[in-house]
Amino acid sequence: MPFINDKLKSYQEKALEENQEELNIKETTSSLIAKVKTRFSFKPSLVINTLKKTIFGQNEVIEKVSDMLNIVHADITEKHRPLYVAIFLGPTGVGKTETVKVIANSIYGRPDAFCRIDMNTLAQEHYAAAITGAPPGYVGSKEGTSVFDEEKIKGSFSKPGIVLLDEIEKADTTVLQSLLNVFDNGKMVLTNGEHVIDFRNSIIFMTSNLGSRQIFEFVDNNFKSKLKRLYYRLLPSNWGKSNNFILQKIIKKQLEQSFSPEFINRLDDRVIFNWLGQDTFYPILDKFVSLLNERLEKHLCQITLDDSAKQFIIEKGFDKHYGARAMRREIRRHLEVPLAKVLGNRQGSTTYVSYKVTVLDKQLTFQEV
Repeated sequence: MPFINDKLKSYQEKALEENQEELNIKETTSSLIAKVKTRFSFKPSLVINTLKKTIFGQNEVIEKVSDMLNIVHADITEKHRPLYVAIFLGPTGVGKTETVKVIANSIYGRPDAFCRIDMNTLAQEHYAAAITGAPPGYVGSKEGTSVFDEEKIKGSFSKPGIVLLDEIEKADTTVLQSLLNVFDNGKMVLTNGEHVIDFRNSIIFMTSNLGSRQIFEFVDNNFKSKLKRLYYRLLPSNWGKSNNFILQKIIKKQLEQSFSPEFINRLDDRVIFNWLGQDTFYPILDKFVSLLNERLEKHLCQITLDDSAKQFIIEKGFDKHYGARAMRREIRRHLEVPLAKVLGNRQGSTTYVSYKVTVLDKQLTFQEV
């Protein structure tokens, strides 16, 4: 029987070894699966939910941004290029720059956590040195300085850097040429040759108001204008199409006329923002009032607008030419200015008060509730 007992013991030991080997394989597989997960820690769904609560009347834009964020989050972009390069196009005051701020705030917790360059400050040829540094022989050439904020461009291992080139159409052609290599290989070598700015972990956004003048003419229904007739002659199939469809055609044509094919061909996406309808201004007004109430907290004060007050401000502030910025001006004129006078009478007060804003004699009034 000792022989049989030895055999049984041998079988048991072998079974234990096989079980342990199987467990090791499972642990190794789990470890490999863990390693192939994305390195990015932000959640695209949370960013998109915030955009939906902040940017109104731009459902198609939010859908495109969602696609972009999912690609970046999956970490499957080309390693030798920026994570994403897109240009936001459309009328002024429709949320182009605000979209970038919301994305930065959702990822970093701060709306200014991105490198912003106002391209209208680079409208002359010699301003290209502000991008790539002064050329050899000129003052500052050895320092290799640039207007780009490298820390915000590089981001971190778990978060992408964010770059905004605002009003890109206003930059000089030489400045645009200096950006081609950035879009193509994700690097910018400064003119001193000793320093390289790496954009390969960054999302690059550009904004442009191209076509705004032409859009204004369309909005004004100036069918007799030469430009309007030109567009309809070039786009005969557009009769009966929606206003936003025509807007997109106008902007795309202006884009092709304003930028070189080399520049356009390096863009991952062209995102066109629609103009805002009057119905869209109601949630925008609610957002502005909410932000105003945050600023009023230090005065121990809050305001609420009744339907008549909302209608009053929207009728004053609705302007397809200038979008939400027009309504912001009317909020300052009709709401903030009289409110400031009310607050002036409350200096030193320690009691919390709420005001209901309503319309009386064609102007807003504040009633304590």
